[in-house]
Amino acid sequence: TSQPGAAPGVPLGPQAGAAAPGVPQAVRPTIPPGTSPVPGLLPPPSQQTPAPQTETPPAATTPPAEPAAPTAPAPAPVAAAGPAQLIVTPPGTEFRVGGGPYTVPISINGVSRLSTIALTLTFNPAVVRPRTVQEGSFMRQGGASPAFTPRTDPGADRVDIVIARTSDATGASGSGLLAAVLFDAVAAGNVTFTLSGTATTPEGNVIPVSVSPVTVTVR
Repeated sequence: TSQPGAAPGVPLGPQAGAAAPGVPQAVRPTIPPGTSPVPGLLPPPSQQTPAPQTETPPAATTPPAEPAAPTAPAPAPVAAAGPAQLIVTPPGTEFRVGGGPYTVPISINGVSRLSTIALTLTFNPAVVRPRTVQEGSFMRQGGASPAFTPRTDPGADRVDIVIARTSDATGASGSGLLAAVLFDAVAAGNVTFTLSGTATTPEGNVIPVSVSPVTVTVR
């Protein structure tokens, strides 16, 4: 068969795309649409498997500072202990002539570590007269056996008393009776009992004391 325009008698070669007789035609592989035939190339973006996204942890936040603990107020200064009190306590504000004897106790209040005390009680000897002096129990605290030394002079206006806890390293503390003086009322009038004294600790340190006079009327 001749085609128009072909030279007569010249056979035409096989048409483009036609297989030559006896030559096996190569089979082209079927490429799925959307894939790349070239090894090593990535598929289209629509076909790429998305890489797993790593979530970035949130930045560490600094916790808010805790409020400062309230500052405790400074302790109030402790006041220094006051002096021990020496107390004279007559049995009343009036004595009767011939109505005695009247016991006049001598006590101490608020003392610490008392080891030795020397007392002097003054009065009007024309109105009252001391009869005797008795020991109190305070200085015997803790089983001590103190030396008790009273002194009275006829006609004198005073009674002296010394109480000492010998070989004592503790002393007596607190409040209690030191001694008692028994008086007779000998004449009408007023009498003021005035007490003074010095006190020390076992180390010999002076203990301050305070006193208040007491007045009694004798009828």
